[in-house]
Amino acid sequence: MTTTLLVAFALQGCSLFGGDAGKEATEAAKKQMRSGDVVAAADAFDVAAKENPDSVDAATGAALAALMRGDTDAADSHLQRVQENAGERAGEVRMRRAIVAQRAKDWDAMREHGEASGLDAGLLMAGEAALADGEREEAEALFTRVGGGAAQIAGDYLNLLRSDNPVLAGLSEAQALWALGLRKVAVKSVAPVLGDYPADEGDRDDQLLVWASRAISVRETKTARTLLKLVSADAGDGWRRDASSALADCADGNAGRCQRGLDRLEKTAPADGLADARVTAAALVARKDPQAAKDLAGPYRSAGAARALYAAGARQMAARSTTEGPLSNFVGE
Repeated sequence: MTTTLLVAFALQGCSLFGGDAGKEATEAAKKQMRSGDVVAAADAFDVAAKENPDSVDAATGAALAALMRGDTDAADSHLQRVQENAGERAGEVRMRRAIVAQRAKDWDAMREHGEASGLDAGLLMAGEAALADGEREEAEALFTRVGGGAAQIAGDYLNLLRSDNPVLAGLSEAQALWALGLRKVAVKSVAPVLGDYPADEGDRDDQLLVWASRAISVRETKTARTLLKLVSADAGDGWRRDASSALADCADGNAGRCQRGLDRLEKTAPADGLADARVTAAALVARKDPQAAKDLAGPYRSAGAARALYAAGARQMAARSTTEGPLSNFVGE
């Protein structure tokens, strides 16, 4: 959820809630951002904020520029400066401050600003922050207020929190930790929970596979293999278990074994699923085994393949693999 919000922060947010005196000054920066010229866009946002200190649009752009530099204090300062006089856009400013707080791992501030925003996305973030602090009742109260496009995610949390099974309630906290970016913590906390996940819930194998994949993505391969062993032998998507096992080898740095494991799935895995697995494998080994990454991702044309190839130092291959847009401009430089 927070990644989606940050994308909105970057490219759309300045025009979602109306305009102000600094809006025009931010349009050129937004255009540069979309074209992939990130550094120039960040500089333009800073200039817009300096020339229009009371502009919500300009403050939002400057806050984004600060976030890209990793300076969460500066990002929040820009937004705090315009909050008091933001009028009907105060909720927008508060939600953006919640995003900044999330990046700073300040759960109290994230919860405060998210709830104060009154926006569905902000309330969802506030609920996740409450769960991260283990405050389930407070989180439930916040999730019940969420509507719009965030209602489905809030509903999923509520279903877990309201379950009579404490295992499911515990899973809600792991989900929130993952959403907040505390991914290694989430993965480590979920293994004992999923070990007791009730089979009669019907989605046990799916949960095990999802969390095994998440564990692999943060290179917690011991946890991943523990979860994969719990997947039923007759699981409907058996190829996913085998693909995940191969990806764990990649995460451990054993590219050859990983490639052989994926090759064995040629006749059983769907083509698009196997393509995704190979691109993921390429990303896992890109820096340690560039040639293996090129072998794995080279045949595919997608954003994921381009990123993996770029990480492997294969810029020309990356440029050929991506489609048009900001990423294409970036890897083609």
